[in-house]
Amino acid sequence: MKSLSWLHYVWKLPLCGLLFFFGSIPGSMLASWMGLPMPEIPLGADPAILARYFLLTSLILAAGLSAVSRGLSVGLLSRWLILSFFTWIAYGVNNYFEAAIFTNMAAASLYTVVLYLPASLLCGAAVAWLFPPGIEGPGFFAQARAVFATQTLNSWSWRLLAAFLAFPLVYFFFGRLIAPIVLPYYLQGTDQLNLPGWDQILPVLAVRSLLFLLICLPIVITWNRSTLRLFLTLGLTLFLLVGGLSMLYAYWLAPVLRVTHTLEIFAGEMVYTGALIILLSKNLKQPETKQIPVPVQ
Repeated sequence: MKSLSWLHYVWKLPLCGLLFFFGSIPGSMLASWMGLPMPEIPLGADPAILARYFLLTSLILAAGLSAVSRGLSVGLLSRWLILSFFTWIAYGVNNYFEAAIFTNMAAASLYTVVLYLPASLLCGAAVAWLFPPGIEGPGFFAQARAVFATQTLNSWSWRLLAAFLAFPLVYFFFGRLIAPIVLPYYLQGTDQLNLPGWDQILPVLAVRSLLFLLICLPIVITWNRSTLRLFLTLGLTLFLLVGGLSMLYAYWLAPVLRVTHTLEIFAGEMVYTGALIILLSKNLKQPETKQIPVPVQ
């Protein structure tokens, strides 16, 4: 039976990945209809190679989302919305903000933000349907009310504020650690890189921090597995979406940049996830409502 169960992944994960890959087609059409200019191919990149990398990263992305979906104890519609906007914000919107100030590459275009919206919705729907949780709890709003009832307003105020500040603090800490290695490349403008001023970095960090809090909180609220599994699943998936896949995709960058930024992003997202869990889920209690078993498809 176990071998048969694993066989499901052989077709489920590729299907979800392909939906993200081909979901970029209606996204491209929508962006063009909106009058957004198509970004140019980065210098030193080949379109055919980029397409193969995009297919590979789409499959990896689907694998990460499937692990998240298994732990969300809510219905299909809620899982779809949580997964879709988690993907779109972390992979599309966030990477646009990052690329817009640190590079003049193709990713720094609103075209890519629109491009990934249909892809995220299609992939999120497939993952939510094909990878349901073993146990489905009450609705999202019932769980959210129960969670916020566990702490006073003052307690939640400082917890949410600390969670908001966690992202920029982690960002600054690991950014300073790798600065001696990567800063020369940004100062020289290597590989279309750019070094922005604090007047650009701080507003973007504030927006990114708020967005990450908004997309991670629903996952923390509806998670029905162990805290350790939440830490590993959310942390690794954030790493993939926030920059791990982008560093794999960006083969034209200098190897030292790809390796250093990959390690930085991995460490940063794991520490950030740990901070979120400590601040928001340590003492959370799920509502005592009858849970409904969900058959594995």
